[in-house]
This record gives sequence, C-alpha cells and structure tokens, in this order.
Amino acid sequence: MEIREAVQARQSIRAFQRKPVPRAVLERVLEGALRAPSWGNTQPWQFTVVGGEVLEKIREECVALASRGVMPEPELAFPSSFDEPLKSRYKGLGRGLYDALGIAREDKAARNAHFMEMMGFFGAPNLLYLHFRREFNHYAFLDGGLILQTIALLALEERLGTCILAVSVGYPQVVRKYAEIPEDQVLVMGVALGYPQPDHPANRFRSDRGKLEEFVRFVGVEG
Repeated sequence: MEIREAVQARQSIRAFQRKPVPRAVLERVLEGALRAPSWGNTQPWQFTVVGGEVLEKIREECVALASRGVMPEPELAFPSSFDEPLKSRYKGLGRGLYDALGIAREDKAARNAHFMEMMGFFGAPNLLYLHFRREFNHYAFLDGGLILQTIALLALEERLGTCILAVSVGYPQVVRKYAEIPEDQVLVMGVALGYPQPDHPANRFRSDRGKLEEFVRFVGVEG
C-alpha cells in the first residue's frame, strides 16, 4: 500500500470482528511503529496490549459502570468544550455517524445502545494502552500522537482496523485492575484494534475533512 493511499484509507473503525489478532501480527505493527519520531529520540511511550479474558473483564466492567451512569474519570482530563469551528466539526461527526447508522435524533434507546457499544470498545479483540512515566514532559503528547498514527497506518498493511478511543481510558481503575499498568505510569490513551466488519454501516461512514485553506497559510512560498 502506498503511503498516500494508506493515509486516505485510515479511518476510525467502530465495528470489529471478534476474530483474535495473532501476537506475531501485533508485534510486527508495534515493532514497525517504533520508528516513529520523538523529541530528541526520547521515545517516551510504553504500551500494554490486552486481549482474551483480560480484555473481556475490562470491557464488562466499563460497560457496567457506564450503564449505572458512573461518570468517567480519566487520569488526563477529556476536553470539556470547544470553540468554533471545532464545536461544529465535533457535532457534525456525531450527526453524520448517527445518520449512517440510521439512528434518529429522538431515538434515545438506539443512541444509548450505540454508546454502550463504544464503551465496549466496539467489540475489538485487542486494546493497546499508551502510557507514560508520570513525570513526562508535555512534548511527549506530540510523540504519543505520532506513534499512534504510525500504528494506525501500519495496521492497515495487516488488514486491521483501529479506533483511537478516549473512552477506553475513562475508567482507569478498571484498566489498572486487570492490565497491571505500573503505578509510576500515567494512562494516556487506548487504541481498539482488530479485523473490521467490512459491511457494517459504522465502517462505511467517513468523517468530513476541511479544505486546505482552512488550516494552511503559505508565506514566502513561490508557485
């Protein structure tokens, strides 16, 4: 797969097959991703990869907590609000996804069912948890984003899908209970990973992107 093709093909997968991903495949993806750049080659990332019964226990408890209305308390706070135009893009994503799923605005039951699917990590057979040492420099966030994107692109080569999923770290006490994240590490992000359900409407949905002129200025660049 060409680089540009991989970048265009990458998307958030929201329906996975329960088919396990072989450990050798996971190792190929992660080993390749270690070439991602980082500040001064510090390579601050650490990963814990979970699957099988461990992941099922995490999934079950997270869904149970969400069902009881327990609010997530991630170790790094989720954004609470957005200014325009970010707010419109954020809301537009939700509207577009619900439209693709055929869920009406007033259908609270269907919306709640989708939310519980999300809290169950969309059925992914594996989750990759990214964590840093607690004294990390804030530039490590940039490094973390770089390696997560690299993982997502390399996963495509293995016919895998990914979803960088903040809610997967919303109940860190559950993750720590089963995944044994070291206490000197802060839990940053999770990535759902597995084989996509190709015909699921959630996976046929593609979010919009802005135009180049919305984000880029050229200064002193000819041509």
